[in-house]
Amino acid sequence: MLVALLLPVLLVISFMAINIAFMHLSRTELRIATDAASRAGGRILALTGDKAEVRTFARDAAARNMVAGQPLQLADSDFDFGRSVRTGLAARYDFNSDNSSPTPNSLVVTGRRTSGSANGPIGLIAPRIMGIGTFEPTSSAMSTQIELDICLVMDRSGSMAYTSADEAGVVFPPPNAPADWDFGDPIPPDSRWLDARAAAAAFLDEMAATPIVEYVALSTYSDTASFEVDLTTNYGQITTAIDAHSAAFAGGATNVGGGIIEGLSAFSRGHDRPWATKVIVILTDGIHNTGTNPFSASSAAKSDSVIVYTVTFSDEAEESTMEQVAETTGGFHVHATDGAQLIQAFRDIANSLPTLLTQ
Repeated sequence: MLVALLLPVLLVISFMAINIAFMHLSRTELRIATDAASRAGGRILALTGDKAEVRTFARDAAARNMVAGQPLQLADSDFDFGRSVRTGLAARYDFNSDNSSPTPNSLVVTGRRTSGSANGPIGLIAPRIMGIGTFEPTSSAMSTQIELDICLVMDRSGSMAYTSADEAGVVFPPPNAPADWDFGDPIPPDSRWLDARAAAAAFLDEMAATPIVEYVALSTYSDTASFEVDLTTNYGQITTAIDAHSAAFAGGATNVGGGIIEGLSAFSRGHDRPWATKVIVILTDGIHNTGTNPFSASSAAKSDSVIVYTVTFSDEAEESTMEQVAETTGGFHVHATDGAQLIQAFRDIANSLPTLLTQ
């Protein structure tokens, strides 16, 4: 008799437990789908700034994820563009919606399984209890292009006076230089250094085109490394410092590790922003042959939470070492064999800098 009396109660409790578990699962699926859409859309926003393209990629990412057995569909009203800022390392990003802004740095995507959404509400698995047969979850995710403090580290060793097609040091002066050329004279035409200057200019152009403010510094190295320009938004200072070496190119050996260490100093001179992600982009056309070991330098960068992206230029460059340097810090390596590839390498790095899911 007692079992007969309790059985309906047990069934009700079981049905409630099934529905609650299904609701939790569906909310988790909706969160995953919304996060994926926000990440995909935020990446396209950082690369192109094209809102229509952002929606296309975000919708595709959402539809690849099932929510209660259906691919999630997003409407135009599910996208909110605006700007996010924070004022300290421990502060949250504050989002200000501004869908009319031509340069948003943040995207909020809201996934909905409601009566007004394309997918509609989610039906419960177990029989209706108290007349309730559906539930209507929503989930929002924000993707933000984060602030960056960047130091460009440029190789000014003697081999940079040669062209990318010539093997450095086989003849002197370089074939592209006047017959009476020597170190200390203006850099020869068509040299690797001038290719590097063009690549740095392309990188700075990409930084200037982003919807956020990136600070950029410059250090250079040969057998010794020197800090050239503090973190700044006046990118013309970077070009001016590079041109000073073009006017009197001193050359020297290749101290890759010293270049990285000098680059790290950009973030401890009082001009960095505590909340900004720290990045070094280092170029070399040769093989480390003097000074600080590159691996100890990359370990120091990792300890300081600085990401190092490495670029090798010319067939003489030691790619494997620079790949390991980048991998140690969470960056990546790009190789270029001529000036056009070098420019593209710097653009690729500029377009690959971090975007975070901030909500």
